[in-house]
Amino acid sequence: MNNNNLEKQLRELGRANTPELPPLLRSRQDSIYATLGTIVQDPPEKKKKRKVYPKIAAVAAAILISVMLTAIYPPALANALKQLPWVGGIFERADDLGLQAAQRLGLISRPNSSDTHDGITLSAEEAVFDGSRLAFSVKREAEELDGNLTGVTVGSDGKPFLEKGTITSATVLINGATLEEYSDGLWEAMPLLTWLGGKEDNTAIFRLVDSSNLGLSAKPFPDQFVLTVTIGLEGIDEPFILQIPAQKVTTNTISTPDISAQAVGWTMLLQKLEYSPLTTRLSLMFEQGADGDPSALNGISFEVKDEQGVVLNFISQKTLPSSNGSFHVDLLTEPFDKHPNRLTIRAYLNEFKDPKSKTGAFRTDSSGNPVKHYIDGLEISVLVQ
Repeated sequence: MNNNNLEKQLRELGRANTPELPPLLRSRQDSIYATLGTIVQDPPEKKKKRKVYPKIAAVAAAILISVMLTAIYPPALANALKQLPWVGGIFERADDLGLQAAQRLGLISRPNSSDTHDGITLSAEEAVFDGSRLAFSVKREAEELDGNLTGVTVGSDGKPFLEKGTITSATVLINGATLEEYSDGLWEAMPLLTWLGGKEDNTAIFRLVDSSNLGLSAKPFPDQFVLTVTIGLEGIDEPFILQIPAQKVTTNTISTPDISAQAVGWTMLLQKLEYSPLTTRLSLMFEQGADGDPSALNGISFEVKDEQGVVLNFISQKTLPSSNGSFHVDLLTEPFDKHPNRLTIRAYLNEFKDPKSKTGAFRTDSSGNPVKHYIDGLEISVLVQ
């Protein structure tokens, strides 16, 4: 539903026979009006300190409308009010420090691209690109859909299924070239595309990461390109096509520490550290020694934390083995909230519920987090510029 249709519905309902507000609702209305009065009627000398007031006023006004109108016309306005825009963007509400920073620093762009089929509209809302990852948000608008845009729904019989309007597939073109064409036919060099749900059920956040840190002849992303995204939705025959202009908007700091650590017949080498307001990226190489067990590091993961013990949240990891038993790891995490003096990278393996198994469910601690088995010796500490 667009804003014009919503406003039309509100006007039509407002012309209807509106009953007298009950005392409790009248009291709530007066209270909210009083709050709005304190927001917009500060003395002149306080005007310079009112940076957040427009957002607060918008929230209060939305609360006032929803309290008044849903109490009077709950059936007619239930769906209309669900279409009201949230205060802030999808990135701003994401559980991702990099996307929040991009919003705060004014780095995001608005692709202004949408496609509609069968009464469903998908629109590209925001995008940001730092050379390592391109992130963009997508919103779905439809009259009758209540399910999530991403993921599966569990039915009453306990079986998962895809509701109508849920993403089933996504493919991209970089300046008109498929990922296979862009990577000259090398699947190992293909950029990695992933997506996850946003804070609202009808939103999703996509991210595309190149493979240029894996010791291949993989192309890094150009500083500027156009991404064409084709998205399939459950129950809709026609795919949705969106255009995302990408332009690098950060100046990244890159260092090549060449620091190593040794343990269990393996050497771990930190070849490259790159960070921006959007991501922290590490290029690691593992070399197998003469006494190294080729399977000892299967399923290896990493923890990156600063000197205060703050662990950077994981974004993606891509591993590429070589013929001599060595392998490269391209690791992306969220950026640090405060610039650290030092980062520590620790390798670990997850423990499984069945200690005799190498697959299956992870063993978790009392808080529900996977239990980490740190690998003695495979730890690197590096100064941050």
